[in-house]
Amino acid sequence: MKMCMATVSIGGGLEEKISAIAAAGFHSIELLDDDLRRSGMTPEECAHRCADLGLTIELYQPFRRAEGVPPGEFREVLSRFHGELDVMRRLSAESILVVSNTDTDADGNRDLSAAQLAILAAAAAEHGMMIMFEALAWGTHISRTADAWDTIQRASHPNLALVVDTFHMNARGEDAGTLAELPPYAIGFLQVADAPRLPMDLLTWSRNHRCFPGEGEFDLPAQVAAAISSGYRGPLSLEIFNPGYRERPADDAAKAGADALRRLIAEVTDASRPVASVGDHR
Repeated sequence: MKMCMATVSIGGGLEEKISAIAAAGFHSIELLDDDLRRSGMTPEECAHRCADLGLTIELYQPFRRAEGVPPGEFREVLSRFHGELDVMRRLSAESILVVSNTDTDADGNRDLSAAQLAILAAAAAEHGMMIMFEALAWGTHISRTADAWDTIQRASHPNLALVVDTFHMNARGEDAGTLAELPPYAIGFLQVADAPRLPMDLLTWSRNHRCFPGEGEFDLPAQVAAAISSGYRGPLSLEIFNPGYRERPADDAAKAGADALRRLIAEVTDASRPVASVGDHR
């Protein structure tokens, strides 16, 4: 399986992050929009730097307040989205991460959310791009994997796919059984994060205590195995929010993440689950 790392997972400037992720043996990145803005690099320069190091840009992220908004505001949402699609075109990125609405005024009408996501997916399709939709654990109305999948089914657009993030899934009490209940090939992208189980609000927990696989208390081998058994063949991507990791040298943090991800894949493989071997892309 290919290995991916979100640029938010490690510290430093964007060029330093990209170099560290490539040196650690990852195949691709999730590019944080704020990392790109702060870097001073143009999207074309970022794309060329990644290509020079053998990295692809797997996902551009995140796009917020995309669904559950008043019809009048949705015109502005669509305008913002077209702007992001232009950045993606310049990056040669094909997928954008859209997250569930976390605002208190979000409309709970699931059909409205589905219709708005379908319009965004149609806009992405015009450019040959995909939306990857993720339920944030603190989403106002869409906070579980099952919620996101229900919304995607209602939207019924081929350019709209499901993101599973193991942190959000576990934070809401979902487990490998949740993934086993999904139809084959439902998962479009898999983000892998471990964490200790701590009694605190979900946002604080997520933004400060995620960790690399094997350093927390989630049953990631069973969950990754369930995703693979469902037909998922995309990358395993580390999206780790942890201030301590970002304080470490970027090279050290990226290598630690790659080593942890390789151990996780080896554990799944050793349990006789159908996972392809991981090879260094260098």
